[in-house]
Amino acid sequence: MSVRIAAFLVCLGLCLSGSAVWAQGCPQADGISRVNAITECLVIQTTKKTAVAEPAGNKTRNLLVYLHGDSSRGGLYDRHFKHFQAFASQDTVFVGMIRPGYADSKKNASTGDKLGGGDNYTAHNVDAVANALQALKTKYGAGRVVVVGYSGGAATAGVILGRHPELIDRAVLIACPCDLNIRRQAWSKNIVRRSISPHEVADKVFKTAQVTAITGKADVNTSPEQVTGYMATLKEHGVRARYMEVPKATHDAGILGTKLLQDVVAAYLRK
Repeated sequence: MSVRIAAFLVCLGLCLSGSAVWAQGCPQADGISRVNAITECLVIQTTKKTAVAEPAGNKTRNLLVYLHGDSSRGGLYDRHFKHFQAFASQDTVFVGMIRPGYADSKKNASTGDKLGGGDNYTAHNVDAVANALQALKTKYGAGRVVVVGYSGGAATAGVILGRHPELIDRAVLIACPCDLNIRRQAWSKNIVRRSISPHEVADKVFKTAQVTAITGKADVNTSPEQVTGYMATLKEHGVRARYMEVPKATHDAGILGTKLLQDVVAAYLRK
């Protein structure tokens, strides 16, 4: 058997295997612990008050969703959810979402491929998260979708803002690599560029959206210049966008869990 034929058979097997998986759909999707993202089945952690009902009853005002970053010490990709659970109320549902290919601290894994992390904001992965947001918005009859993203989660939210502009009403982008051209300057020229960059679709964001970007001045991972140009473009296109730079804050400390961030999110949840 030639190497070419062998390679073809391997690819065929992978394709058939993937088809078999998707023929099963997302049977565990209940909108509480898992959500059907059409092309993927994503793990979620939901916090809501008993008074919050699906559209058959009272509609909820806000759907608040948190998207984690690309890497995590110890693999605790749900470690930041605790900072937002207190926002759950009679008119706000909070959902911490595990992005495609990642798992939470209890090893509950979303389907898909994280592609090694750091360059996984592909059309497939971004659209899967967008599909999940739409499914949750419909389930809870949410009038407003507020997304908080950190690092890679912020980049994912930024791409959704431009690629699916009707979906997110308000976004908080923490330590966002929103201009991947700047981020890629340190990469080898031989590395394949897979991701969509938020700055590439910034002109598609609806003027009705509101976006706040927060970056630490001491962040050497996603430095301030990776987001400032993106925010300027949003403003040029009439989007209500503001940039906040936090002195001494790094990529991992100084923003999450602070009163500053809590106040920004709280303001976006109010009428």
